[in-house]
Amino acid sequence: MAQVETIDVTTLEGSEDFPLNVNDVYGLVETIAVQNIRAVKSTNKIVDGFYEYDVNDGKVIQEAVIEMAKEQAFDKDSYAFAPKDPTLWARHFNNYEEKQFQTTVRRNDIRKIIANKGTGLGEMVGNIINSITEGEGYYDFKKMRDVYFNGAFKDYAVNLGGKPKNMKGVIYALRDAYNHLKSTNSDMTADAFSSATPEEDIRIAITTKLLNLIDVVELANIFNLQKEELFGKIVVVDVDDLTEKTNWYKAWIYDKKACGRATRLYEYSQDVIGKGLYTNHYLTVDRAYFHNGLFKSAVIDCTEASNTALAEIITPNA
Repeated sequence: MAQVETIDVTTLEGSEDFPLNVNDVYGLVETIAVQNIRAVKSTNKIVDGFYEYDVNDGKVIQEAVIEMAKEQAFDKDSYAFAPKDPTLWARHFNNYEEKQFQTTVRRNDIRKIIANKGTGLGEMVGNIINSITEGEGYYDFKKMRDVYFNGAFKDYAVNLGGKPKNMKGVIYALRDAYNHLKSTNSDMTADAFSSATPEEDIRIAITTKLLNLIDVVELANIFNLQKEELFGKIVVVDVDDLTEKTNWYKAWIYDKKACGRATRLYEYSQDVIGKGLYTNHYLTVDRAYFHNGLFKSAVIDCTEASNTALAEIITPNA
């Protein structure tokens, strides 16, 4: 009988290697009882925080805002017919990036590795193909998150006269900024013209690290909203994959139209290679991501308040 190398019983953390355990009675290798082969999942949780543009023809996106008319003195004796054309503010965007995500399916090789109990051929193939949409979703999320990190949002510390020093200050700052968006003013857009944001268009983007420190019920109460209604406005920005702490504790209050995502192409395709008995699967995407300064937006740096809160609940490692 040929010698079979065996691996010890797996630990609590399991093993990347298959444990070739020889049965004590029959002297044969014990086989798989249950097999699960899963796809890595990644969903883009901040899509609702962006204004979506579906681009079918052309490429350049033009956004324009007509400034509200200003008051002027009334003269009952005036008979002038001179025109008073409105002031138009415009922005254009065409910063598209074309990306492709690819994976290969080899059905014959899959049959060699799957057991007759557990993951089947169709499920395995589906998971492999799904990996390209999951990969695109994670890339999409990072590009949208970069708009928050790198967009020219107004620093709301200018309005507050400083940064929040504790979590009560954070909640106050969020409420104050929310009301400032609703009001008519000219200091939260790139160009100085007066505007107000409809309440239904206001979004509050909060990083996961910051949200962990906020009492959500208290936050809902101060906005005069039910907790469920508040979560309809909050965009949770996951930062737990970032080791650099610069953007861990931030919040953005903005008109949804200030954050844009334009999609020109989102297309699945495949090549069948009969000679090699495999298929190549592709997801090709052409998108632009941008911050639109025509619409009101602000960022609140809550790092100081978060560090204060953490000091009260966490003892630093020695």
